Amino acid sequence: MKTFACWSALLALAVGLAQAKDAAPPSDPPISHFHLGACISYWDLSHLDGLDLGGAGGGGIVGHFLLGDPFELDLRLSGFGASDSRDITTEDGQRFENDVTIVSMPLEANVLVRLPLGEKLSLYGGPGIGYYLFDGQSNSHLNGEETVYDIEVDDEFGFYALAGLRFRCTSHLAAFVEGKYTWIETSIEKATEVLHDIGIDWVEQELDFSGLAVNVGLLFTF
Repeated sequence: MKTFACWSALLALAVGLAQAKDAAPPSDPPISHFHLGACISYWDLSHLDGLDLGGAGGGGIVGHFLLGDPFELDLRLSGFGASDSRDITTEDGQRFENDVTIVSMPLEANVLVRLPLGEKLSLYGGPGIGYYLFDGQSNSHLNGEETVYDIEVDDEFGFYALAGLRFRCTSHLAAFVEGKYTWIETSIEKATEVLHDIGIDWVEQELDFSGLAVNVGLLFTF
């Protein structure tokens, strides 16, 4: 009788534990097939002659679509700006300050390969292609007056390679940090004589925006 009672108690305990486990909600529901987020970025532009800030700050919007393990479609829209200022003396002895700003808006797409490193952490990366929109402006200050000139810069296609780490904070929120190297060159459309006339001939006509960017951001899942 004692043996039967013990086995009966153990069976009842096992059934109770199984029912409790089934009734408990999952602590970490599966991640959604669509992620939308934002990031802040710093783009190292050491090859960008003439603009000697050495880099451009910016940010962007990121969208991820799960294509099926281990692939994700990655779409990005970003914005960056680089600028520099010079004091210039003309041939007739006049001195003025000249500010030049070049902005870039990358439209990028990538198919990422994701490698889980645990329940929360994953490594991802892959090559991508982008179309880079450029624009520029020159502001000249002379005798208290400001003159603004548009600088026409060619829009170009470029390529990049990306690698990142993603940490899933909750079922609806993930944090990520990335390194992205971009290969992209463009040029100023205006002729050298025009550049000299408006005081920005110190900016190279060929602009090399190739460089490493670091991105930090958050992804929200739906």
